[in-house]
Amino acid sequence: MVRRYEQVQCFSKEEMRRRRAVTRQIMKSQDVGVLILIDGYWEGYSQWLVGTRNAHYVVLPMEGPAFVVFDRRTEWFAFAEEATDIPKDPEICAVGSMEEIFLKELFKGQGGRRLGFIHLEAISLELDRYLKEVVPDMEWTDITAELAPVKATKSQEELELIEASVEVHERVMGALPAIIRPGRTVMEVDREMRHLCRELGSGNGECLSLSLQAGSGFHGAVPYREGFWPYPENRLKKGDQISVLLETNGPGGHFSAIGRHFSLGPPPDEDFYYWNLALKMQDFAAKRLKPGVSVKEIYDANAEYISELGGRTVPRNYLHSLGYCFGEKPFLFDKTETIPLRENMVYIVHPYVVFTRKSSPGFSGEDEMYAVDTYRVTPGGGARQNKVPREIIIL
Repeated sequence: MVRRYEQVQCFSKEEMRRRRAVTRQIMKSQDVGVLILIDGYWEGYSQWLVGTRNAHYVVLPMEGPAFVVFDRRTEWFAFAEEATDIPKDPEICAVGSMEEIFLKELFKGQGGRRLGFIHLEAISLELDRYLKEVVPDMEWTDITAELAPVKATKSQEELELIEASVEVHERVMGALPAIIRPGRTVMEVDREMRHLCRELGSGNGECLSLSLQAGSGFHGAVPYREGFWPYPENRLKKGDQISVLLETNGPGGHFSAIGRHFSLGPPPDEDFYYWNLALKMQDFAAKRLKPGVSVKEIYDANAEYISELGGRTVPRNYLHSLGYCFGEKPFLFDKTETIPLRENMVYIVHPYVVFTRKSSPGFSGEDEMYAVDTYRVTPGGGARQNKVPREIIIL
């Protein structure tokens, strides 16, 4: 079974070839003969290009097989040939070090004059010295920003796997009314959500589900964004409000996300007010998720919009694409934030509304309210992928 590519990767060989082909198109446009992927785990680049998250480096020439470089000093190389997440593909070659690639000879006949990088900022001193010794006259260029919007634009196969991830989230959300109940600790809720995610097909090294509590804490109200880490043993009781952010992957490794606000008993009236304000912000942003618009443009307009409504927000990255990781570029507060969106990018949208709880005089700090949903970029605006009603769920 492990030698059947589609069963292991959930993607066809044609899809993987498509990804390398579009990468090579970017390489050609940047006059790059060989591309070195340095930090492949971050943003899921190595899994996207060659099907494994465990590569030390990935080297992709304009022609010929891609090289998955494992560090011979680590345990990964010892079983690279039998690892279940290494595709059995003649177009992918696993090696134990950069020296085994013979980089200088590899450049011959590739057409490009430059050495390209993904995440050049993560280069190690060891690799820097090696490259300057082996190809001392080669010009370097980072093409991460050029490749990012291409990678974030999903193919039909990718969209189908994202739909499967959305279904995992929907089923877990449907079970939460039975999981969140008085007497349980925040940690117990979190653990049960994580277990259920994995039972439904999540995993692949990442599973994030957070149960964050608001309500009567040790010193007045606990802001829900701080409920899990400082107070994991805090037991839920009537009157508490719990905001759940579920951000995990499904079959195939693709992520999606959803977040809702729960209340153990009727919540204060102000919760409905700020929740509806958060939905207005989310709708405002989602309507603008169209090809040609940048996330910076959406954020700037949304910040002005919430101010006009009499609300407040905070400058956080609430617009980012989703792939093999929690967030991939283009996203806010990064040099890629001005890159125009493309059709079939998939984005998480969750603008924040900041407020001070009048109903919790024991807590003098600020709280936040936000809904989290996954959207697909379309010519008509963001198409919400989640079917769970956007409302405060009263338990």
